[in-house]
Amino acid sequence: MRAMLLRDRSVSLYLCGEVSPSPLDHVLVKTEHGKEAAVCLSSPVSVSDSRKNIPKLLKKMTEEDIKKLKKIAVDEKSAFKIVSELVASHGTPLKLAKVCYTFEKRRVFVYYTANSRVDFRALIKDINARLHTHVQMVQVSTIECARIIGGLGVCGRPFCCTLFGKSRGKASRGAPQKASGPCGKTLCCHQIKE
Repeated sequence: MRAMLLRDRSVSLYLCGEVSPSPLDHVLVKTEHGKEAAVCLSSPVSVSDSRKNIPKLLKKMTEEDIKKLKKIAVDEKSAFKIVSELVASHGTPLKLAKVCYTFEKRRVFVYYTANSRVDFRALIKDINARLHTHVQMVQVSTIECARIIGGLGVCGRPFCCTLFGKSRGKASRGAPQKASGPCGKTLCCHQIKE
């Protein structure tokens, strides 16, 4: 089954086992970082023996799990504010994109963009002290940032990088504002037409 992690909107295959979710069901999956929330994108399919090492789907989310997910979303907003304040106080040259917890809140992911390599060892210690959980800093490109945050393009549809998992756009230096997307690249729909 294909599912999209809510944390970073990445799409992967998961082994269903006894669980049989329907498309658009909220599910819990096991990743290398622990339990994470995801949205089912396809019906379960049989997997060849060579692909048995793919991660497992743990269960369909219950009403209680959905309530917990909403609480985590509120906590992520306050964590974003805390991390943003810490970034400003440290004078770290990065742009904060998103702050996400795993389902059990054992790890927090801090997504950011930066023009160059950033030394944030002191920043991580302060974030860890304030949020009381393991911190993982993840540098992303502008295209990945647009995909992770999500949103609507000028056409009114979700960003192509959100729908397709990656951008088809090319760097657009000097391109007119209407021809470039939020990531600074040529609009994906312009690339498809060519």
